Parts: sequence; structure tokens; C-alpha cells
Amino acid sequence: MFKKFLFSLMLATLLPMVAFAGSDDPKEVVETAVNGVIHVLKSRPNQNTITLADREAIRQSVKGYFDFREMAKRSLGKPWRSMDEAQRADFVNTFRELLERSYGNRLSEYHNQTVEFGKVKTKGRIAIVNSEVIDAEKTTPVRYKLVHKKSGWRVYDIKVEGISMVSTFRSDFRQAVSKNGLDGFLSELKKRVEKLKAQDQAKN
Repeated sequence: MFKKFLFSLMLATLLPMVAFAGSDDPKEVVETAVNGVIHVLKSRPNQNTITLADREAIRQSVKGYFDFREMAKRSLGKPWRSMDEAQRADFVNTFRELLERSYGNRLSEYHNQTVEFGKVKTKGRIAIVNSEVIDAEKTTPVRYKLVHKKSGWRVYDIKVEGISMVSTFRSDFRQAVSKNGLDGFLSELKKRVEKLKAQDQAKN
């Protein structure tokens, strides 16, 4: 069950990144994103793995349309306020790599699941796009939360079966900062990312 959740979470996290700048339709952004990443997954030479080349293809496809800064800020919470701009930029980059490295390999479990889109709710600069990831075993509700900026709509949080990715990270990060302090937390986070990088390199 937990593996299924992680797969759905990663699928939900990466899919909305592929979009075109300046769109005024949040649902159109997500739909375009889904089709783009699924195309990459279907084009893999080996349908059972995610190679470094596959990961780079996904990264290039999604570059610039996922608001990692907003997600990182909300995931860290109050400690963000005490950071200077250099620390914030460093944390955002580390957070982005953590997402890619922690969950990227779960995309190897994609085997023709389908995605259906439901209602869209918009209030000011915030929009929610509802969807479902469907496979032979179950239907998983996925809700995308977007914010409208100069470049258009961007996703900054995803809920899978009612569980918010930002809220989950915030809980984990709060405990780590409380235990190790902000500097210790950031140091350990970087070590975690480096370990994941080494594991990926060993597989390829």
C-alpha cells in the first residue's frame, strides 16, 4: 500500500511540471503536463527501469514550470524566515534534488495507468485541479494546487488520497530542525541527497 502511495505521489509530482508558459487555464496546464511525461515514460527503451538518461529527459521536459521555491518554502515553514537569500536558494535546489532522487525511480512502475480529470476550482490566484490515477487495482484521487504568477499557473502542492505532500514534508522537516537545528538539518539533507545520487550512479 505504501509503495502504491509513493508511486502515485511521484506520478502526481512530476506530471504537472510539463506545461507551457503563460497559460490562463490551470486544467489545461495539468492535462498538457500529463501527456508530456507519459510520452517520456512510454518511450523508455526499458519499461521496467528509470535510467539517468530517462531522468534527464523528464527533467528537461519539466524545467521551469513547477514552483519548487514555493513548495520548498511551504514545506520548511517558519525556519524559512530566518534564512538569507543564499541559504534559501541552496535549500530550494537541495529540496528539488531530494524530490527527484527520492521518488524518481518509482516512475518505473508506470505501466499504462490512465489519468482522468475532474472539476477545477479557482479563487483569485489559487486553483485546484482534481484528477484520478487509474490502474487495474484501484483509482487514486490526486488533487493539484496551483498558484498564478507572471509566467502562468504553477503547481506548488499535491494531495494524493487526501494527503498533502507539502504538509508531509513540513512535519518531517519540523522534527529534523527541532532535533538538529537549522544548520544541522540542512547538512543532513544534503548528505541524504548525495547518498541517493551515489545509489543512482551505481545502478547505471
